[in-house]
Amino acid sequence: MTAAQTAVIPPAEPVAPSLVRQMLLDIWSTTLKHDVTVHDNFFQAGGDSLTALVTIEQINQRLGWRLNMGDLMRFQTIAELSAEKAQPQAANAEIALIRMSNQGARTPIVFVHAGHGMVDGYGRLVRELGTDRACYGLQSPLLVEGAGSVPDDIQGLAGLYADALQDEFGEDEFHLFGSCAGGALCLEINRIAADRGLAVGRTIVVDGYIERDSAGVMTEDELIVDFYEGLLRMSGTTEQFPAMDPRDADLELALRNSAAAMFGTGLGFDERAEAFCRRLYTSFVSTARAWESYRPEPADVDLLLLLARDNHTLEDWSSVVKGELTAEVLDSDFYGQRLCIEEAPYLVARTLNYLGEN
Repeated sequence: MTAAQTAVIPPAEPVAPSLVRQMLLDIWSTTLKHDVTVHDNFFQAGGDSLTALVTIEQINQRLGWRLNMGDLMRFQTIAELSAEKAQPQAANAEIALIRMSNQGARTPIVFVHAGHGMVDGYGRLVRELGTDRACYGLQSPLLVEGAGSVPDDIQGLAGLYADALQDEFGEDEFHLFGSCAGGALCLEINRIAADRGLAVGRTIVVDGYIERDSAGVMTEDELIVDFYEGLLRMSGTTEQFPAMDPRDADLELALRNSAAAMFGTGLGFDERAEAFCRRLYTSFVSTARAWESYRPEPADVDLLLLLARDNHTLEDWSSVVKGELTAEVLDSDFYGQRLCIEEAPYLVARTLNYLGEN
């Protein structure tokens, strides 16, 4: 901007938080290689045509959008882009495995989805772990509109994802990283890796849950509440929406509030947003039921296990991990995928140390 073009810009209005905006912040901060705000102009913040192409690719892969260079030229801040281009898809329409960072010399890391089926709770980890390495995400195919059926057990899901990993990596090595139900998927992928010709290097599990004995079955009302509370935690909007109890669980209200948490309250009632959250709920229920019936078999895997304070499954993990198990209970008030967001700096340092990359 020249001196003749300089104008006084009024203070930016606050922008309500949403999961989509957080995803865009993670992507922009990764490709621009520094922190940004929702009001930063992409090109004034250091973006150029090459960086823009990489950013557009990441947005389209991780959010399922069909963004082009013209869109980024018209909407040059996240506040503008999320308001004008919010398309409630948040899933790649073609494959379960998506790329979340650029290529690099270091061994790739594959992040495995937790219960909700999304991989965007890993965004802050990708920003730092993706330096000079490719990071990928395995997301639930059920997030895609019109998706067909998927296996209804952890073993079947692991087989489906192993096929995607084989197509991408062949005999090349990669590491696995999973949280919550993603920990069980990581374990099962490791168990079948040799038979599938997969070269899994090391595995990191954050607050993963497995049960060698029956864990019981959640009621539909309990699932609704668990889905609702988990999504609010992941989006950091728990205080903005009313709590829900299984005794008065309301799926339609849960979906409506979840859509507002994901895409921003300014979106108002939007059929596309609620339709996506309904697919999200379907994915959550499918994964939850698969996890309830999962009885893990021993696996020859070297694994770093970082548990939340109230996670009492260490004994179960110890009984099925037949390689070297390195376990630690974290002194944190967070758990699940929120732990991956709030404690990202420590988890990154711990992961790099475990991978021998410090």
